[in-house]
Amino acid sequence: MVYVVAAYSITVVVLGLYGVLLAHRSRLLRLEEDAVPGVSRSGRAADPRRGFDLGAALLAPFWLLAHGMPGMGLLLLVPCLALAPLVARGLWLPALFVALVPIAAGAALGFAGHRIAAERTGLTDPRALARRQLPWALAGMALWTFVLPWALYLVGAD
Repeated sequence: MVYVVAAYSITVVVLGLYGVLLAHRSRLLRLEEDAVPGVSRSGRAADPRRGFDLGAALLAPFWLLAHGMPGMGLLLLVPCLALAPLVARGLWLPALFVALVPIAAGAALGFAGHRIAAERTGLTDPRALARRQLPWALAGMALWTFVLPWALYLVGAD
């Protein structure tokens, strides 16, 4: 079983991190193309607040804490921490309902994350905002594709 976890987690984490880096580079290239005077692909300037914020979606409570919203971050951290005891006791139905809270919050933050980050950080340069959000996306992808599968395997191993 350890070989299956190793093979899939390494493959998925490499592909996930590569996808995050490709999306980041594509975003920077679009911003650079739109910054050239007289040349515009879309006819309007690139808006740094658009797009899906993967870091906000995957690390929602910690992302909220780091972006100046400690109340919401701590409030969202409570159901995340409540999942482990529910699953350990075999209470799957309540765990599914509790899990809906961070999943829904992560989805909402994924779609609104860039806008919130732009407002909260005060960054006006779109490239600086994209560079500031990149570590969050990389950390979220690494956590969900490498750390959690291994942690679940090691906790479940007898």
